[in-house]
Amino acid sequence: MKHLPPLDDMPQTGSRHVMPPPTPAMVDVRAYWQGLCRGQPVPFRSQIDPAQITSVLDRAFVLERRRSELARFRVAGSQLCTAMGMDLRGMPMISLFDPSERRRCSDWLDHILSQPATGEMTLTAGDAAVQARMLVLPLRSDMGQIDRMLGCLELTSNGIEHPGLYRIGDLATTPIPRPPRADVAEETHTPCPEGFADPAARFAARRDRNRPAYLRVVK
Repeated sequence: MKHLPPLDDMPQTGSRHVMPPPTPAMVDVRAYWQGLCRGQPVPFRSQIDPAQITSVLDRAFVLERRRSELARFRVAGSQLCTAMGMDLRGMPMISLFDPSERRRCSDWLDHILSQPATGEMTLTAGDAAVQARMLVLPLRSDMGQIDRMLGCLELTSNGIEHPGLYRIGDLATTPIPRPPRADVAEETHTPCPEGFADPAARFAARRDRNRPAYLRVVK
């Protein structure tokens, strides 16, 4: 597991904290994500079936980052929205964080997508009275680009209704090993029910002029 240094002008010195054990929600979400990989490093977002993770849906989320834009919530669990006092869909992920932490969070997400890697984070809010853990796992779009993320955010202390903006305690990433090319399974996926799946792209077949039309207009 690789710990990311803080993004300050001066590098931090001293030892880094060891990431604490994962929360139950983190364990469940990671196990589900790993089950979707099926021999490929990163699964497709459209493979996600909400019915398979009902026990953690209220703490789960899906992020999307298009090109150079900020990663935004496409799906956010009810517990997350209630805690922040707003519907998070369409909101940038970094909007959950104190302004001084947003660059660090954004770079962490970029690292998860570009490596690709899995990421963990410890968070505090409300003068450290609220403590939380976050897990973020990369996903691919139907076009094969790694620009989506599945994650969960779980409070590890007595939560309050509106904890305010989060501050980052520690960050860590774990690079995803790429299997030998000869061992990579054929990358196929089965679309899942609406909710987490991306909308299907329309496909217009090219018409063969040498073949007769099967439909004609009747006047």
